[in-house]
Amino acid sequence: MTNINKGTDLRGGDEEKLREILIDPITQKKLAESYSFKYFDHILDLYLNDESELTNIQSNFYNDVKFPNYDNIDDFGTLLDKARKSIFAKKLDEEIPFGAKLLEAGCGTGQLSISLSRYMREIYAIDISEGSLALAKKFIDHNQIKSVNLIKMNIFNLFFENEFFDIIISNGVLHHTHNPELAFEKLCLKLKKNGYIIIGLYHKYGRLIQKFRQFLIRIFGDNFKFLDRKFRENISKEKKYAWFLDQYKNPFEESFTLSEVLNWFKKNKIEYVSSVPFDFSADDKLFERKKIKNNTELFFSEILLAFNLRQIYEGGFFVTIGRKL
Repeated sequence: MTNINKGTDLRGGDEEKLREILIDPITQKKLAESYSFKYFDHILDLYLNDESELTNIQSNFYNDVKFPNYDNIDDFGTLLDKARKSIFAKKLDEEIPFGAKLLEAGCGTGQLSISLSRYMREIYAIDISEGSLALAKKFIDHNQIKSVNLIKMNIFNLFFENEFFDIIISNGVLHHTHNPELAFEKLCLKLKKNGYIIIGLYHKYGRLIQKFRQFLIRIFGDNFKFLDRKFRENISKEKKYAWFLDQYKNPFEESFTLSEVLNWFKKNKIEYVSSVPFDFSADDKLFERKKIKNNTELFFSEILLAFNLRQIYEGGFFVTIGRKL
């Protein structure tokens, strides 16, 4: 098998290399020689539908939303500056190894994948929204970024070989799918042993205030969006629009506790490493293993997220990191 860990750019449609790294998600075998690759706007289209109509609904929804919005960011340096302001994104860039193979499942407009594209990393950024991928490609082409491979792909029908990736990131995605636990299982199959998976989800208690705001807007109308501080900030109309649709008009969402995610980890032989915000501070490393709290401590930590001002501001979100055994 050809070593493609040297910055191979699949955006140009190098189909010979594609056949070396991709499999048929139904048969789990190498793609047949007769397999015909499809493209839209020069982006590889490997989308296969699943049994849920929700997948198509979400695809259409994010064609309009294009979240997150670039908000006047037009060059790589400015995007990196934005990423450095996020402790999470900054630490990811610092800790993900040189030359790592990385999958971002549900990349949206590709900002995280692009910000991690240095250091000879080989990045595959997949999404089901053609509009979001097209926006990502526009930025990638404008900045001549070669290590981010954009592909339209369904998380329930992944074309990658098993145990292919060193790092898998899926942030703010699984809770919008028809079966988040199954989606997590599908991702774990593609992760190498000792590789890391990073999952960001809405928290069941951390999102309570947001759910209450959703209820008020649903009953009394969009004028009640003043309850969300985001709309009082000095940000662009486009960014406010994307945030409003994503947070208040999304066709479907679920929320979870860390305890539930730990059960997912156990079923898929994933060792708990850490979680933001449960056991993480600015001085910690993301991939440094932390001790899991006992059931009582964890229960109260989860409940307290309902009163955490940061959680309320961000809409109730937590990230969990695990290592494949």
